Amino acid sequence: MSANGILKDRTPESAGFRSFLKFKIVLLISVVFFFCFLGFYANQLVVSLIPDSGQKRLSFDTYIDDIWYIEFNHSVQKTPVQEYFLVRGVDDLLMKETIYQSLGVGLPFLPSDGKLKVTKDGHFVLAMNRKFETVKVRTGLEACPRIYHSGTVYPIYEIYEPGTLVEIKVEKRYKSWL
Repeated sequence: MSANGILKDRTPESAGFRSFLKFKIVLLISVVFFFCFLGFYANQLVVSLIPDSGQKRLSFDTYIDDIWYIEFNHSVQKTPVQEYFLVRGVDDLLMKETIYQSLGVGLPFLPSDGKLKVTKDGHFVLAMNRKFETVKVRTGLEACPRIYHSGTVYPIYEIYEPGTLVEIKVEKRYKSWL
């Protein structure tokens, strides 16, 4: 048999160095694409709930100009209070307003606290625009703190043990993996 007959089943595209080079190029493009996607995903913003007691962290997706709020029962008035936060970036939250049902001990009402208005249904809305890097909340069955975001409720008082100090902050997703 001639040398031509032996190599008859091998075409130049699938034989030797060329096929190996094609595989390396496809692999390299796949790896670069994977790391680009991972870098994009890892750098997205999340709101992280970080308990001080070593319990599991919780986080949810967010973005610049996103709004979420905390609702809790006031310890003296026994009425719900809602504090609305605007996401402005990593470690950058702006408390836009607080909504509550009655004036009383521990609730802001002075002109220096912000602009107060009363709604038709009797709620008080205090526009504040206060900057926070983090928000710290202690869990308890009396206050029943909950976070509301995009139709999802995170009942902090059920997720973490009573008395747990929970730090709430905006960070890049990869930090919540560490």
